[in-house]
Amino acid sequence: MRYLLLVLLICSCKKDSKFKDEQLGVVNVSLSATHTFTKTPDDITVPVNIVLSSSAPKIFTVDIGVNNDTINELIGNQSLAGAILLDPAYYQLPKTAEIRFGLDTFAIPLKVSMQAIEKYYGNKLALAVTLSNPGKGNTLGSRTAIVVINTTDIILQEDIHYISFTDAGKVLGEPSGTDHTLGTTEVVLPVSVSLGGVAGGAFIISVSAAPDTAQALINNGTLAGAVLLKEGDDYTLPATMNFPGNSNVAKFNITVKTASLTKYVLNKPVLAVTLSNPTKHLLDSAKSTLVMQLDPAKLIETDITNTNIAYTTQYENGNVNENSPKLIDNNINTKFLLGNFTSAWFQLEFATPQTTGAYTITSANDAPERDPKSWKMEGSNNGVDWTLLDTRLDQSFGSRFLTVKYTFSNKDAYKFYRYTVTSVVNSNLWQQAEWRLLKRP
Repeated sequence: MRYLLLVLLICSCKKDSKFKDEQLGVVNVSLSATHTFTKTPDDITVPVNIVLSSSAPKIFTVDIGVNNDTINELIGNQSLAGAILLDPAYYQLPKTAEIRFGLDTFAIPLKVSMQAIEKYYGNKLALAVTLSNPGKGNTLGSRTAIVVINTTDIILQEDIHYISFTDAGKVLGEPSGTDHTLGTTEVVLPVSVSLGGVAGGAFIISVSAAPDTAQALINNGTLAGAVLLKEGDDYTLPATMNFPGNSNVAKFNITVKTASLTKYVLNKPVLAVTLSNPTKHLLDSAKSTLVMQLDPAKLIETDITNTNIAYTTQYENGNVNENSPKLIDNNINTKFLLGNFTSAWFQLEFATPQTTGAYTITSANDAPERDPKSWKMEGSNNGVDWTLLDTRLDQSFGSRFLTVKYTFSNKDAYKFYRYTVTSVVNSNLWQQAEWRLLKRP
């Protein structure tokens, strides 16, 4: 015996023999008691029922597809006036269905991205789901179901997931907080992006420079006297940012060269960035571009190691290839080595008091057991009375020639800075390639 297959939207009609040879009309999908589907922050799933004229006596498969020509024809003849054909990028549909023994209905899950609901909010989305090639000698009756999704019945306008720069709508002065990272060669500025609505799965957004936007503000006098920074020459951006799942805020970094900040220290340099092509959700067009005006005086970290008037050490090495000047020669390929080591201090004296809040240590070329393990940093204005500024215990360096920056809180200016190594990893020798003292804004 052969079995007749019908394609119906769930609750669209009763399973009755009078429907065997009828073509389905338009069925509207909405959030109502008469239709069943599920919704998440990322998608909706609409069940489309395959209905058999009687229970299947054996397993068989049937192919599932879509017929875009049908939808375009219905839109053209005003049967679906104002509807939009659902783009394949926004839905998932199984290619086949396996009808198991004893079933008389089978639900095909049509999964539609919430991005389509949001993008075309206020319109109706339409898709024609079709059946073909029923196995085991079965025949087809009504083979097409028209699915129409009324977007305004799925979500409210305030539920749309808009993506925007958190601080868009104004020229953002940087640094605007304390989460930026200063360096002697580059400054890292975090940029915050927000997602409206209930957070769902992860997605990706493209990031790019928007120099025309920034230049227009310079030209019209809004940012008079500012200088436009050039991507690549002055700063770098990631091509994309990953927005994690179950989160409404994410960040990416802009890396600015300190040389550019120094070059334009009197000009308040400007840059602009824009978001595009999210793989989920919608961009808030009014807040998808961010303009940033940088304050170099608050972003430049200066190496002041070699601006001192005196450099002294507690001990010296008679070997000129590994003596004390090698510790501050700004060359990581040289090193200062001391034998019979228990502890030692190294001191910089400046012509005028300096305020600093960071320093770097660079491991030497070999023998990691000789690396400094514990040390302290102190400041003084007379070379006799010392104030403890920073203490580090049980430190380690993961590789040779590795430079590590250490920061500490300090608002006071000192004429003398002293670095004292109190222990090494596991040796009676100590060695170090570089010690650099950094002045922070």
